[in-house]
Amino acid sequence: MKTIVVFNQKGGVGKTSTVTNMMSELTRRGKKVLALDLDAQANLTSFCKIIDAKYTVKDVLSKTVDLDEAICSTVYGDIVPSDETLGLELLRFASDPSFILRVRTILERLPQGRYDFVLIDCPPAVNQVTASALVAANYVLIPTEMEYFSAVGVGRIAETIEQIKPFNNGIKVIGVLLVKYNARRTLTKALESKLSQSTREMLGCDIMNAKIRFTVDIPSAQACGMSVYDYSSKSKAAFDYEELIAELLDKININTKGDKYHGRL
Repeated sequence: MKTIVVFNQKGGVGKTSTVTNMMSELTRRGKKVLALDLDAQANLTSFCKIIDAKYTVKDVLSKTVDLDEAICSTVYGDIVPSDETLGLELLRFASDPSFILRVRTILERLPQGRYDFVLIDCPPAVNQVTASALVAANYVLIPTEMEYFSAVGVGRIAETIEQIKPFNNGIKVIGVLLVKYNARRTLTKALESKLSQSTREMLGCDIMNAKIRFTVDIPSAQACGMSVYDYSSKSKAAFDYEELIAELLDKININTKGDKYHGRL
């Protein structure tokens, strides 16, 4: 089981869109996926059309219920939903020194082979919940827009991950994912070069070869509670997410031979 945390402390950079479409693509390839919605805004939960869940990730993190009791099944895989009450617990979580290990401990109790991937959607902030997710991570994927301040943001993310390493020395940043990408913009190449340099120097990786181009199909698919592929399988964005998953699987040396995959390879 591989745990991938999708993280950027800046908001509005496509974290939830990335997680939802990763869920869809991995499931289409026959992978067993569990997603954790650790954002009190609960956008991932809303996308999965989960309303008034009996238990949420807050209950699991509070040790009120076991993980199994909070898991909800969807067409894109299993999910532990969230809601706004998670935000009310942050101060209590922060006062517990052992909480930083909470997510890892919860995931370690999953039976071996039950899931191939755990995807974690983090809030746009560095708090105790985010830190606990990073401690549980095998890999971190950082979505970001192609803008001037992205390089500055990479430095802050690098600092956060360095603070996590005493608890998780094996954590690896798999790459920076460019979203809302527009190669026709005059400054795109210059900014991409600068971001690539910052990523290599500060995070020890590079930007992903796959880039998520902006199309209206992405927000339209979200509004319909569908993955981009299900909404418009021939769209540029659907192809981009396929490329992203192919690259991720290659980077983490997952054998894709025999995958239940019928899309465009």
